[in-house]
Amino acid sequence: MAELDPTHTYDALVIGAGSGGLTLAIGLAGFDRDVVLVEGGDVGGDCTNVGCVPSKALLHAARVGEPDGLAWTRAKRDHLRDHETDEMAEHERITLVAGWARLTDRRDPHVVLVTTPAGDELEIRAEHVVVCAGSAPVRFDIDGLAAERLVTNEELFELDRVPEHLLIVGGGPISLEMATAFGDLGTTVTIVEREERLLANEDPLVSDTVAAALRARGVDVRTGTTLERLEADGSTAVLADGSRIDGVDLVLLAAGRRPKLDRLDLDTAGVAHGRRGITIDDWGRTNVPGIWAVGDVTGETLTTHGANAMGRRTVRAIALPKLPTLGGLRAMPQAVYSRPEVASVGLSTAEVERRHLAGRRRYTADLTELDRGYTDDLDHGLVVVDVERFTGRVLRAAIVGPAAAEWIGIFTMAIDHGIGLRKMFGTIHPYPSHAQAVGRIVDDFTRDTLPALPAEWWGMARGRVFDRIRRS
Repeated sequence: MAELDPTHTYDALVIGAGSGGLTLAIGLAGFDRDVVLVEGGDVGGDCTNVGCVPSKALLHAARVGEPDGLAWTRAKRDHLRDHETDEMAEHERITLVAGWARLTDRRDPHVVLVTTPAGDELEIRAEHVVVCAGSAPVRFDIDGLAAERLVTNEELFELDRVPEHLLIVGGGPISLEMATAFGDLGTTVTIVEREERLLANEDPLVSDTVAAALRARGVDVRTGTTLERLEADGSTAVLADGSRIDGVDLVLLAAGRRPKLDRLDLDTAGVAHGRRGITIDDWGRTNVPGIWAVGDVTGETLTTHGANAMGRRTVRAIALPKLPTLGGLRAMPQAVYSRPEVASVGLSTAEVERRHLAGRRRYTADLTELDRGYTDDLDHGLVVVDVERFTGRVLRAAIVGPAAAEWIGIFTMAIDHGIGLRKMFGTIHPYPSHAQAVGRIVDDFTRDTLPALPAEWWGMARGRVFDRIRRS
């Protein structure tokens, strides 16, 4: 167990022990660097304590019928948190410090001030400082709603009982996952989303399929409106469209997240930042040499795997500074663990739409029409893929269906390694499996392309020219 030495200049100081911070601390320690890891809350950050881990545990507990799913979830969460805390506290190259860090303008070496829970102030020096402070849920008051009946993901898993009627504000991943979990627990669930559809950043086909599946399971989905207030009885919600929802006993805010910037003294240190977060390059560098940032605090990713991916790159850049830092991040898949699951990878839907129609094609496959869909009584599921003509290069892919997060990797690898649909022709998928939908899409692409190669090549070329003109 490493003890803090106030006279020592450490190789690195990591602010925040969430997914990105743990990746940085463990990774740098693996290169024999002395690391200080500063955390003001619980080790594991949002992912372990109020995000990925408890949400997936609750989804599992609800699906298998655990008698007290919330208590079971907390026990799983606490066990993992204790393990991660012990691992950091006992590491020979990592010094775990409880407290809240802020930057200073002293840079050679960098000086960071840490306020401990007891109110003491520590001065720690390090050659490199990596900010992994994470993000927090967006909060706002709702007229007529008592404070104790308004929660975010930070309070949700501490409930001592399952609510009878949960109203969720927001239609993103947290909303869909908790609608699934609490629906399985017997809660009446209503989702209110201000956009015209759920998962507004996804393909409309994806949004429509998920909404249909949720409604089929009894979730009341209201889109294109907002929650304005609760009436005097405290249980009747009034929406902006004039409709009312009776019997609400708990409201979950799941309407976005914001980077945790306010306690860091970024301006004092001269670190560039904006509304989305700290400004970085593809390797986590800020504008101040020796100060880096990773994860939610940058606004570049709001996922654990995104923070881990960036963290690994930053570890390499710090630990092996003589190696060239070339190339951007790989394709970043997204996943929502609702039922059905949703996963996607590639360009955003807006980026796909901006590409000229002459150079691209779209293919879809209905999972319910596969033999595996038949054997599993699947009611909702699809794959939608946008590709470049002729080459079949994958621009974007999305899956709605069982284990979508497990097999989106087929398309992630295709994007990373330039494997177009033509190269996938002949790839054999197990029978019966949902992944056979990929084979169907490849067959459709091959049938369209091979008989008309000159026309497909010309379409690809026109599309590339139009896109180049648009970007110039």
